[in-house]
Amino acid sequence: MVKQERAGRTRQAVLLAAAETFAQVGFEAASLVDISRRAGVSKGALYFHFVSKQALADGVRCASGREVGSAALRALRADGPALQGLIDFSHELARMLREDVVVRAGVRLGRQAPRRDDAPDGPPGPPGPDATWRSLTAVVHRLLDRAADAGELCSGVDRRAAAELLTAVAAGQVLLAGEEADRPRPEAVRRVWTAALPALVAAEDRAGYRV
Repeated sequence: MVKQERAGRTRQAVLLAAAETFAQVGFEAASLVDISRRAGVSKGALYFHFVSKQALADGVRCASGREVGSAALRALRADGPALQGLIDFSHELARMLREDVVVRAGVRLGRQAPRRDDAPDGPPGPPGPDATWRSLTAVVHRLLDRAADAGELCSGVDRRAAAELLTAVAAGQVLLAGEEADRPRPEAVRRVWTAALPALVAAEDRAGYRV
């Protein structure tokens, strides 16, 4: 048991070091030697857990997807108005992109690193960014549907168009997050909702939502 715990800590240290390196310099410039030094482990210990830089990138992408997925699940399970849950989820996603190096690295790798399933004869790799955004789109749709069913939305709101627009805005924020470490900023998310809320909620009800 002690040996397994030590191995688990080593694997997590390597994964975190890889995420920090990928987030800073990208996939191509990342060095396994630098990652092992950052993790405080030998290169042999790194190879014991990850056989290549590609395997490390796959591991970081999977970890990033799990963290975003957990945040989405919390949003779906949250109590209170569904639209407020969606607003809160957008702020949480922005916070993760600013502060969680694993999530930031996963976003950058989604644009830069090849996946194992890109190779015709290779084993399947982890889900790519398209799969992640499809799942996020589904969360937005579900929360907007709940808001409509609860009477939170204006009559006649096109929920599908609203979900597509909100997801597209979020995707743009994610792309910007890959370029600057402090983005997307909270005020940028607030501006999006300040602009979007009048199209979704009647004027007399808007004060009940925190953007």
